[in-house]
Amino acid sequence: MLLSNYLPSHCDTGGLAGLSKQIARTLLNSLPSDALVDISSDVVVAGPTTLPYLQREAGEALRAAITEMGQKPRLVHALRVLPQQYAVFYWYTHGRRCGVVLAASPGASPHERAIAIDIENHGDWISVLKNHNWIWRGQADPPHFNYHGGNDPDLGREGIRAFQKLWNQHNPNDQILEDGSYGPKTQTRLEASPIEGFDSSV
Repeated sequence: MLLSNYLPSHCDTGGLAGLSKQIARTLLNSLPSDALVDISSDVVVAGPTTLPYLQREAGEALRAAITEMGQKPRLVHALRVLPQQYAVFYWYTHGRRCGVVLAASPGASPHERAIAIDIENHGDWISVLKNHNWIWRGQADPPHFNYHGGNDPDLGREGIRAFQKLWNQHNPNDQILEDGSYGPKTQTRLEASPIEGFDSSV
């Protein structure tokens, strides 16, 4: 099923797991090995599309908060890749469907830069995370925290570039620029992408 056909009748990013994980692998393979840290052993992963990666300083700060708290948070989202951000923004801009009350446009989310987390039981974590430079978004988006510290501001562009690379690998007759910019041509190809991921044999 194509992404554009999935979103109007579904409210779960779980269906995007195949495509999202394929893009995440492409991203991880294109970055220096120390750019992102895997926090999967530090958290309870809450869903099939949870990508447990953060920029290094943000990940280390989260680990420090977890040590202080003495328990693991249930992580809904950390890093998001393009189809995930497109989905939540789509639901937000189509009548705040699926309970999405706030979402950045694709290419503009701190999740895409791997400096944001959404967690369950957020109220228990506000003060502890604040001690480690994680700031709660507030009632506008209750599960959401942003890291306020050192980070690479261009990492979000690399996530877009990862999708563009993946598209070009599987569509040799319909190439797009791998420029890390989210525009109409990239959006059109994203909407035409299979949610289960591209054929891995190609």
